[in-house]
Amino acid sequence: MHLAARHLHEAGYSVAALTEADIRYLAFEGDTVLGFVLAFDDADVLIERWHQDSQRVLKASQFGLRRAETKSWNAYVVLLTDGPSDYASTIRLGTVEEDLTGTRKIARAGVVSDDDMRGALLPLLAMQHAPRLDAVDMAGEIRLRTSELPPELIDAFVGGAPEGTILQLLEAGQ
Repeated sequence: MHLAARHLHEAGYSVAALTEADIRYLAFEGDTVLGFVLAFDDADVLIERWHQDSQRVLKASQFGLRRAETKSWNAYVVLLTDGPSDYASTIRLGTVEEDLTGTRKIARAGVVSDDDMRGALLPLLAMQHAPRLDAVDMAGEIRLRTSELPPELIDAFVGGAPEGTILQLLEAGQ
């Protein structure tokens, strides 16, 4: 939980460690997002208890969620375990994430390192680095993706021929 708290705090969220009965969790809030982080012993326990535990946490926070107004439409429940996940559990974790009832879900198993935690929380973190994109040969891409058109038409289009010339080539090709 301390890794999650650190990453969320570094991303500009207010973070508080809370307890609801026997559930220890983090609550976090930013300018447009709020949510809760729950940790489980292993993937099977996460899959078995996520719904019940998240509902208890949400119920305990219901008044705060109401005061959050529009932010409550962008609420997350982050469900984590440091235990590994087999193929079947990984599929079931994906199903948990697809359940958009009430909140968005992030469900991850095998979160043991700083990088694992960053990866799990990535949807909540600001972009760390601008993506590095290679230069694209647009003329080559157009030629590649328009293989059913006559080559002279593509050459005219890529070469910046006047619209009239391109229209004539289109009409001639029909």
